[in-house]
Amino acid sequence: MLTACEFLNIAMTPNDLIATGNQAREQHDPERAIACYAQAFVQDPNHSGAFNNYGNVLREMGHALRAIPFLETARLLDPSSVTAEFNLAVAHLMLGNYEQGWRLYESRWRYEHLEGTKPRLPKPEWSGENLQGKTILVIGEQGLGDQIQFLRFTGNLLDLGAKVRLHVSPAIQPLLINTPPGIVGITSRTEDVIGEFDYWVAMMSLPRLLNMRLENVQHYLQYVQTDPARVQVWAERLGIPKNRMRIGVAWSGRKDSWINQHKSMPAATMADLVRQFPEHQWINLQVDASAEDEEIIKSAGVECYPGTIGDFADTAALMHHLDLVISVDTAAAHLAGALGRPLWIPLNSYGHCWRWMLNRDDSPWYTTARLFRQERYGDWSAPMAKIAKFLGFFKI
Repeated sequence: MLTACEFLNIAMTPNDLIATGNQAREQHDPERAIACYAQAFVQDPNHSGAFNNYGNVLREMGHALRAIPFLETARLLDPSSVTAEFNLAVAHLMLGNYEQGWRLYESRWRYEHLEGTKPRLPKPEWSGENLQGKTILVIGEQGLGDQIQFLRFTGNLLDLGAKVRLHVSPAIQPLLINTPPGIVGITSRTEDVIGEFDYWVAMMSLPRLLNMRLENVQHYLQYVQTDPARVQVWAERLGIPKNRMRIGVAWSGRKDSWINQHKSMPAATMADLVRQFPEHQWINLQVDASAEDEEIIKSAGVECYPGTIGDFADTAALMHHLDLVISVDTAAAHLAGALGRPLWIPLNSYGHCWRWMLNRDDSPWYTTARLFRQERYGDWSAPMAKIAKFLGFFKI
């Protein structure tokens, strides 16, 4: 394989260099990708794509501040570049620059991976009008974790005097059985009938419209409630608590997602942690675990309850009985945070999801969360060693 320096000596066109850089990025070789993109804009200082890709890889490596000038240059060279605008939004959000970040994040509707997903409804989209006595339809978007995270802002709308209708993914709907009085309807995105409303808003536009900043995103701390009947079922299933901690674990996101490949750890890595603390009761929260992964985790002493977790309401009821949740960046982590359960999240060092920001071990979104970051891409040893150290404080 050629080194980055060797690449610079090869006569390649800017577009060839960008294609080679893209391939290197997909192979998790950001240094090689950056060398290609840099050579591309050296050859062609007006190549917007080269500046965009260079800035985006810097952001993925956790250098969001350094990335911003390159992404801004990409936009100056090509004001129509939706990709540069979206990447710039994510960089600002990573840094906590929410005013700029949320404004630029509206470009998501034109971004290639989300283009065509913006709702088209006969009523006006809410843009900050007085909501006193009005009904607003809040539409969930993107992944399940995103919807759980952004459900919190329905409370802000209720504070503004609105009645709220929710339109969410089917998997989210059972989680909303116990909602405040101002929630007047809940439908799933598979249903055509959504009821009467005066305005609609996409869920991830709410931080911009509500003028959210780092210091006030936690306004509603425990904004998802459990179903008492399901809580009782899990109480009977788990039995009387013994003199030990109950810890739930999830080690992987969806297998069909490219980004989840970065977030997920091998089941064996989680199993290694479990084996160090046999005095605790370990519970599997991974509902889509393969037979192989489940066997690995069970052999370490994790209790599995196949067929008993049908939806997020079941998971929430189980979490009610847990002293701690250890989960990679998945919907399970967001659910634990929304429930106000103690939550430890081991995080990957490449890709850097904007919501966890940079260089901090707490979260502005979930007060009960603690973050444990990789020091090198793909190497879970450092965050898991730190988690083991913290767990050692709780030895009985």
